[in-house]
Amino acid sequence: MYFSNHNDKITYINHYSGLLEVEGEGVLCREDADVRGETDMSWASGYDVLSVTEGITAIGEGFLEAFQEIDCLILSYTVRSVAASAELIRRMRKRKVLIRGEYGSCAEEFAVENKLAFLHSDIHLADDDIEVAHEHDIITLRFHTDGPPDIHFNCFTPGSFAGSYGGGEYANKLPRDFYVGCTVEKFADHFSDRVREQLLNNEALRRFLESANRRHKNDKS
Repeated sequence: MYFSNHNDKITYINHYSGLLEVEGEGVLCREDADVRGETDMSWASGYDVLSVTEGITAIGEGFLEAFQEIDCLILSYTVRSVAASAELIRRMRKRKVLIRGEYGSCAEEFAVENKLAFLHSDIHLADDDIEVAHEHDIITLRFHTDGPPDIHFNCFTPGSFAGSYGGGEYANKLPRDFYVGCTVEKFADHFSDRVREQLLNNEALRRFLESANRRHKNDKS
């Protein structure tokens, strides 16, 4: 984890997968990328996916320039504007940076305006606690550039020894047009009653289904 020298509300959550998540509130600026314990920006070069999480409302000038090695930029629904120089856009096109976010959001507008590839962001659907099996499942709707969407289950169970963890991961592929005519209520019917309430109250899922169906209808008209 990294902490911004400039703004105490800005933190960076680093993952071994190469993902770096930016958490906080308001507008990100160039100075927010200066973090405690680091004398230069070389710390940012170890990450190829930058995710700007919910709560951030805009990306100001100079911030993205600090992340030269990213191949994927994920923008949450709360991001309303992104400042990027012509030189940065040129570099992003050369690297074929993938922009991810919700349909109709700033992320998609940014991708379209700057001729960058766009893919809908993954949607965390629910957390399923299966008490009888002492199991905790994280359920995610995932989208892929090279294949159909799927429902991913990341399962955690007690291991064979104290302090260890078992479990595993698996994914169920979906038809590319699974969303056609599908409401949140119909979608929830395919899952356990344990997570139904979470799905019915999942606004990101609701926005996706409504937007995807509007697009499908407009494409057919």
